[in-house]
Amino acid sequence: MGQGDRQGRPHRRRHAFAAESSRRAGRRARLPGDWRLTPEGSPAAGSPGSGAPRRRSRPPRRRNQLFPEPREGFTALGVVSRAHGIAGELRVSAFNPGAPNMQRGRRVYITGHRYTVLRARPDQDAWLLQLAGIENRNSAEELAGELIEAADGDVRREDSDSYFLHELVGLRVVTVDGRELGTVTEVLQTGANDVYIATGPTGEVLIPAIGEVVEGIDIGAGIMRITPLAGMLDESQ
Repeated sequence: MGQGDRQGRPHRRRHAFAAESSRRAGRRARLPGDWRLTPEGSPAAGSPGSGAPRRRSRPPRRRNQLFPEPREGFTALGVVSRAHGIAGELRVSAFNPGAPNMQRGRRVYITGHRYTVLRARPDQDAWLLQLAGIENRNSAEELAGELIEAADGDVRREDSDSYFLHELVGLRVVTVDGRELGTVTEVLQTGANDVYIATGPTGEVLIPAIGEVVEGIDIGAGIMRITPLAGMLDESQ
């Protein structure tokens, strides 16, 4: 089964979302990046989750970065930035800072060709990969700008309670008392915590991705259940 077919588990207060995005019709993540819940504790002042109404004032968006889309049945792991050194190493911008799916022994694909990772090491904000069959700088330079993929069936989640972004987009959002708020249409990354945007008949609702609010995610049922903080919803509508 592909990633979109896996059953979700209850939402935790401390929870890391895998950053890689898989291509699914109508359920593709808007941005790459590492999406995490804020650890337990009070949200930063003025952030979604602080109790202040935030329906009509969006957090600052990250500037869109345009990357090629992964092929059907594949997950995007990162992009080759450039060659590194003379022995064929690749400097890679990973969509997940920990690059769990680009470690030694993992199978990756670039331009449709399969490679085995011989060595992976972090280098500041990037990763340096040595792939079997890429043995000199000229071969590495030919891959600059190309997308690195993994087959959906080979993708390793960070933990059993992790969800990919494409699994979250499209979920119905329902309060614990049964009020329908719409569906998740976007995920925003802010300085304090991530924010899910639910769009419904009354407009947009900003949902802070913290355990005090998100009670549960059921991917199989397509539902996210939340307990709104005071002032989070516009009760006049």
